[in-house]
Amino acid sequence: MVKASKIAEFLDKKLQGPDIEVERPCSIKNLQPKCITFAKKFSDDILEYLVRNDQCLALVTKEYEGKINCAHIVSDNPRLDFAKTVSHFFQANREAGIAKTAILGENVQIGEGVIIGEYCVIGNNVSIGNGTIIRNHVVIYDNTVIGDDCLIRSNTVIGEEGFGFERDEDQIPIRLPHLGRVVIGNNVEIGALNTIARGTLDDTYIGDNVKTDDHVHIAHNVHVGKNTIITACSEISGSTCIGANSWLAPNCSIMNGISLGENVFVGLGAVVTKSVESNSVVFGNPAMKLR
Repeated sequence: MVKASKIAEFLDKKLQGPDIEVERPCSIKNLQPKCITFAKKFSDDILEYLVRNDQCLALVTKEYEGKINCAHIVSDNPRLDFAKTVSHFFQANREAGIAKTAILGENVQIGEGVIIGEYCVIGNNVSIGNGTIIRNHVVIYDNTVIGDDCLIRSNTVIGEEGFGFERDEDQIPIRLPHLGRVVIGNNVEIGALNTIARGTLDDTYIGDNVKTDDHVHIAHNVHVGKNTIITACSEISGSTCIGANSWLAPNCSIMNGISLGENVFVGLGAVVTKSVESNSVVFGNPAMKLR
């Protein structure tokens, strides 16, 4: 339980209305006494919810000011401030430790405050930074580097060989050895059931603050720039370079060897077959530049 004024102080914003005690977060359509909620845009329906339920704390845009009596904090980005508040005050923290069922290889370096869940398998010479959480049934292969404050969700596989073959004179596919690593930066979140292949010779690299949804595949030698978001079922083919601050929508596919610049938005189900310059929006199959 936390006072509304404490939340306002944390957000460096002004509390308007009563200084209530807040017990839990809730949605705008399921308001309860002593809860915190948010409204990221103005609507008459949301206004009516807040007028009827005056025992909550609401993070709202400026349009609500003077129209509601409940405790409220005006924000330029209520959803962002809600996320910060819930993470800071209302998210339960597990104690650091390694599950008894986890298997660790040789020369594994584990930072402070790390959590490794049930039935994880960690290979040799793996490095895991401070505060990183690895959930259940995760497999991390040899030589992988994971930074600080990362989250690896359940059933993900990081660092296996990529899919690389060359045919011989009899057209038999011969596997190309993969000798690189996977290197993951700080504050990265990797979704459930992801696969991230190690590099062939160079490393596969995931930059700081990258977030991937569930069922994402990242192939060998891929470079993902910082702050990029990759949503569910996206497929990133080998040796692709994705610039910082980009967004890849669900079910998109990126062809091997091409580059996406910074601040690129790839639309739902897009198939990107050519390199894309920075600050572009692409949609379709094959993907075409919208703007």
